[in-house]
Amino acid sequence: MASLGQIRAGIKEVLSGIGGLTIYDTVPDVTQTPAVVVVPREADFEGAMGRGLDTWTFNLFVLVARGETRLSQEALDEYVTGAGPKSIRAALFERDDLGLSDGTTAQVTGMPRDVPYGGGFESAGVQHIGACLRVVVRTPGTA
Repeated sequence: MASLGQIRAGIKEVLSGIGGLTIYDTVPDVTQTPAVVVVPREADFEGAMGRGLDTWTFNLFVLVARGETRLSQEALDEYVTGAGPKSIRAALFERDDLGLSDGTTAQVTGMPRDVPYGGGFESAGVQHIGACLRVVVRTPGTA
C-alpha cells in the first residue's frame, strides 16, 4: 500500500521527466512557472472489502506565466493535451505505476468543471493562467 506521501512523490517523479516543468508536491507559493501543484482532493478507503483498495483523487493545477494571451494559452495547451513531449497525460499514462511496485496505478480522468480552463491563478503576488487535471490513484489497501 502506498502512502499519501509516496503517491505525491511518485507523481512528482513521473512529471519531473517533462523538461522545464517545476513540480510542487505540496501547496507552496509558486515561484517558478511553468509549474504543476499536486493537491489531494478526496479519498475513498472503502473501495473493496477488507481494505482491499484505497482510491485517492488529486487535482494537478497546471500553471504558466500570464503574458500575451495566445502564447500563454498555447504553452498551457502543451501540458494538458493527450500527447507530445510536454503532455502530463502522456507522462502519467506511460508510467501509471508512479514508480511504485505495489500495484498502485494512476490515471488522468479529465478536467474538473469547477476549475475553469485558462482561469486566473495568483501565487506570491504573481499572476498565472492555468488549468486543472483530475488524477485518480488506486493503491492496494493492505501491505
